[in-house]
Amino acid sequence: MDSNDAVRAWNHAGNPTPLERLSRYAQALSVGHRIDVYRTLTDAQEDHAILALYRVDRPQATIADLHQVAPLGLSSYHQMLHDLAREGLGPVEIGPYR
Repeated sequence: MDSNDAVRAWNHAGNPTPLERLSRYAQALSVGHRIDVYRTLTDAQEDHAILALYRVDRPQATIADLHQVAPLGLSSYHQMLHDLAREGLGPVEIGPYR
């Protein structure tokens, strides 16, 4: 599976974001992760996946920055992970995250 599968899942879920932007999110998620069959994420793994998506909009963001954002400010990124899960997909970390 690859980032195109993530784009298809988000598109199928009705995400109104333009395909080019969804592709950027999918590519960002694919750095440090692979798109694979759904597995439950630990809190740390979910944070890293959310951070990968968040960095599309804020490239210099860190985990500390992420934890300063109000939950509503991250809801669209959480929804993107939920949309993947509904399609039976999810990010799997492939190494230590930076």
